Amino acid sequence: MLSRVAEQVGEGVVVSDNEGVFQFVNPMFAAQHAGTVEELTGAHLSDFYLPEVLATQVQPIIAAALECGVGRGEVTRLRRDGTEFPARITLSLLRDEAGALIGRVLCVQDITAQRQMEEELRQAALYDPLTRLPNRRLLRDRIEHALVLRARRHTGVAALFVDLDGFKRINDTFGHDVGDAVLVEIARRLSECVRRSDTLARYGGDEYVMLLEELVSPEQAAAIGQRVLAGFAEPVPTVAGNLAVSASIGIRIATDNDDHDALLRAADTAMYNAKRNGPGEIRFSSA
Repeated sequence: MLSRVAEQVGEGVVVSDNEGVFQFVNPMFAAQHAGTVEELTGAHLSDFYLPEVLATQVQPIIAAALECGVGRGEVTRLRRDGTEFPARITLSLLRDEAGALIGRVLCVQDITAQRQMEEELRQAALYDPLTRLPNRRLLRDRIEHALVLRARRHTGVAALFVDLDGFKRINDTFGHDVGDAVLVEIARRLSECVRRSDTLARYGGDEYVMLLEELVSPEQAAAIGQRVLAGFAEPVPTVAGNLAVSASIGIRIATDNDDHDALLRAADTAMYNAKRNGPGEIRFSSA
């Protein structure tokens, strides 16, 4: 009965001797590790971890098992082909009637699907589903962090508020599918204008925000703004034909008094000043 249970349980189960050599392997454990029961019988517990994982992730679980009889935790395991997968493991120690250690039982649960679901939820919470750019929530975190570093390092931070000119006309004339295609292409072009240390976010609708960090001068922000406008020189190819798109940009160089809201509010106001003189204009905030 115990053998049938071990073979059909939904987790990988392995029983090792006191030295960690496998004496029993169930089919689920073999499948998890890309091998067969016969191939894995005689293997060692340590064969399925990278050395750094053994030291940082597995040793605390072993220590808990030695102290309490059972240790649990999440680790990164190796398959026989060298690929990795995340797992939740339970390590139990087997002792005889005198209390002497005679073996170990390891249960392994593959949590790859759970991790993928967690990542999908994280993406949905922090990233725009259309453009895959950071959304307002993640932008707020980035701005608040950038302002803290600005005060500590005494470097410049700027927000560029980019708004497409007349985008509603594209949606009304050609439909939202074409409009979405334009937004995705613009996001791609804007991504080419920022450094890896900066952040480009979709703020909403046809609005984007660039967060620039470690600026040396306002002229550096203006140069990036000009690079953005140059990216609009080429029409956007769509199923409805090549569409001319322009943008208005407002720039705010952060001051000591700026928080997230003040920085974006000033950049937004500067953008509307640019739009009144536009299209295709750049304006700095009054500060």
